[in-house]
Amino acid sequence: MTAFAVPAPASLGRHLSRTVELALPIIMARAALIVMFTVDTVMVGRAGSEQLAFFGLGVAPQLTLMMIAVGALQATAVLVAQAAGAGAPERAGAVLRTAVLHALALGVAVLLLSQFARALFLAIGHPPELAAGAGTVSVMFGLGLPGTLLFIACNLFMEATGRPKTGMAIMLVANMLNIPLNGVLGLGWGDLVAPMGAEGVMLASSILRTAAGIFIAALLVRQARRADGFRILSGDAGRSMLAEALSGEPARRLRRLGLPMGLAQGTESAAFATVVMMAGLIGTVELAAYQTVMTLVTLAFMMAIGTGGATAIRVGHAVGEGHRENARRAGFAGIALGALWPVPVSVAFLLVPDRVAALITEDPATIAAAAAALQVAAFMLSADAAMAVTIGALRGLGDVWWPTALQICAFWLVAIPIAWAGGLYLQLGAGGLIGGLMAGVFVSLAGLLPRFSRQVGARALSPGGAG
Repeated sequence: MTAFAVPAPASLGRHLSRTVELALPIIMARAALIVMFTVDTVMVGRAGSEQLAFFGLGVAPQLTLMMIAVGALQATAVLVAQAAGAGAPERAGAVLRTAVLHALALGVAVLLLSQFARALFLAIGHPPELAAGAGTVSVMFGLGLPGTLLFIACNLFMEATGRPKTGMAIMLVANMLNIPLNGVLGLGWGDLVAPMGAEGVMLASSILRTAAGIFIAALLVRQARRADGFRILSGDAGRSMLAEALSGEPARRLRRLGLPMGLAQGTESAAFATVVMMAGLIGTVELAAYQTVMTLVTLAFMMAIGTGGATAIRVGHAVGEGHRENARRAGFAGIALGALWPVPVSVAFLLVPDRVAALITEDPATIAAAAAALQVAAFMLSADAAMAVTIGALRGLGDVWWPTALQICAFWLVAIPIAWAGGLYLQLGAGGLIGGLMAGVFVSLAGLLPRFSRQVGARALSPGGAG
């Protein structure tokens, strides 16, 4: 393959400013999606620790499946960015059509699997009452997955084509509606329906996420009918768009990149879900405390997810242009930003953990257990964020399988055994569980950083895509 083009690379400061400019609306959109879960958790917490335990356990396996699907769909942004960088916008439309079809298929698959959640919880050994309540929450979560993944696919396309504020605005509106709908269905506000607790809260957010997916898809279709520079509504001549989306070159590239991305995302999410199961075996209070901590950690992590998405887009664009130094600077600028964003949150976790935990729950026992775990989690946030952004930078290069293998080793050979030892064997509670996850994060980051440095210098890349 040919070498990189010779135009002078942008300065590191320029890369930082461009990454921030792109990352902020992406962070807002991702954070808005997680804020919806956070609001759900807060509203369920007002219904009592038992309902919070139902919610935490019921969401755990579903979040893992959702994150596998979201990870797979991340290839959409990379492929669209590479097409834009190579000056071939018509390829981007084919990627979008393929991503939408795969998003809907994955969403329906998760919905079907949610029907078996109660049996899974019983098989693990959870009490029947907890398994039944959590199983119902899982089903309500599954109802919203097709619409959620439709939103993700469309929003990734808009972010990669320079329109990241649209998804942000849609999710902000959804969040504004989430609190009253949660109150009506979950807590019985206005006496319109009987309070449904965790089940009603999850149903409310599933309705809104589905509406968000339908709305952004309709918006893209409307824009394409006016001016379809990306050929969103027109497939290859002589071939149906469905056939193209199933077996065309964009479909093959999406699956080739998306499969390892989904596995990497799922590996980490499955590890976190496994720790939720461990927390449930310790007791209801520890499960509620762990759910409280992970809700707060996940919210802070959205800064890293947004920055990682922006970094993947910018690195992918540089790959499409054929510019090695721009790819390197874009990657390291994003990684530095990712590590810096969570610092104020870490300080709050260390200094006022009880006040932070009280944002989620009012139960004194849960607050006490969560506060101790938050102080442990404080030392994980920056490393976890840097890890996520480094994965994004590697995705922009098209390097996906080695990071996936590293994630599997870091979380299943390091994090899970240490979490079990600390949380169950040594009986350190939620803090011991978080400590195990932190060990996995540091091992992963130690392998990912040198990987990016080597790959961006050694990979054969050319205009038009990864080599």
